[in-house]
Amino acid sequence: MMSAAGSAALDHPLAPLYRALGHRTWTRLGCLWIDVGRFSLVSVPCSDPIAASRQEVAALLRTAGRLAAQFPCSAPTGVVTQAYWVREPGYGPASQQRQFRQHVARAGKRCHVTAIAWRDLAMHGYPVLRDALIRQGRSQRFSQETWRQCCAVAADIPDLEATGCFVDGMLAAFLLSWTRERRAYGLLSFRWSAYDQARPSHVLVQEFTRGMMARTDIAAVTLGRDMVPRQPSIAAFKRHAGYREEPVS
Repeated sequence: MMSAAGSAALDHPLAPLYRALGHRTWTRLGCLWIDVGRFSLVSVPCSDPIAASRQEVAALLRTAGRLAAQFPCSAPTGVVTQAYWVREPGYGPASQQRQFRQHVARAGKRCHVTAIAWRDLAMHGYPVLRDALIRQGRSQRFSQETWRQCCAVAADIPDLEATGCFVDGMLAAFLLSWTRERRAYGLLSFRWSAYDQARPSHVLVQEFTRGMMARTDIAAVTLGRDMVPRQPSIAAFKRHAGYREEPVS
């Protein structure tokens, strides 16, 4: 694989994970790019601005056979989206909006959030994943064996972690995160809709964020940025959880 400058580029650490999840990947311009649909590329981690010229991005699109790329950059593009960050120490219920805080308080007795080993996620995570994929219309792409292979790949990626929320002892939601340069990136999250009444996603995000911000090696946590087109309900969830919007082009 070649960089935009023409020299050999090392594979991004997260590339094996996204390939195992069914994406094509390109390591270019200082980040990972994955295919989304037939026509677009998205940068990963999706909160980090990319320093690239139009010519470099155009060369990447030609290589990938895609028409558009979604990524934050410092240059004015006319399209402003929001990235979502927690940077202040002491994150907790006081950081959240009242309704979010109330959901967590009501769900707290049923929910338990903990780091989850990859072998355990391989065993217990598939029903959660499958339910999420059905909602997204992508259920045919994944078998349980494929999910086991994904977890095996993930186990070999440094600084990639899984956090799970258990409701009445059953895994109801989980989040994959990656840490780099004192930042924790929430990459992917999935929930099992049968447990929505217990608000596992709310409790998971609170405890994941609080745990990361309590670590001495972490200075900031992100849940990514808006996609195009924007999904207002997801944006509201992140704001209500205490994440602050930071505009990016």
